[in-house]
Amino acid sequence: MGPSDPQPNWHLGMRGTQHRAVMWRAWKEGGTGFLYWGTNCYEKAMIPSAEICFRRGLPPGDGVLFYPGEVFSSSKEPVASLRLERILSGMQDIEYLNLYSSKHGREEALALLEKTGAYLGPDRYAHDHGPVDVMRGEVYRTCRS
Repeated sequence: MGPSDPQPNWHLGMRGTQHRAVMWRAWKEGGTGFLYWGTNCYEKAMIPSAEICFRRGLPPGDGVLFYPGEVFSSSKEPVASLRLERILSGMQDIEYLNLYSSKHGREEALALLEKTGAYLGPDRYAHDHGPVDVMRGEVYRTCRS
């Protein structure tokens, strides 16, 4: 259920960089994995085409990263939320940082994360994607060979 704004989390209404910053925080703080408590925890509807309702008492979107295909597509396959797409982007950012670390060391990768302004701490991170693009560009430029 927390942390809440301005810290990174996957609630609805948060910025895309806030969703991605969950992964940046895990990497910076030395996390080796990430376990999220639920991905499809919305209220069960009695009919498949019913409106999706989030569980009462939880922040909007908490525990919901997929939606039922019967409601949101022409198939019965689950549909990924935009937040899940941003989590993927955050995981890809970690891979960029790991690549940079393998070439230049973890301390240099931490410095890059801060120098670009992508992520300095739980309440100090990029609010737009420009710094993230700069970080990824620097990794590409220095590691492409």
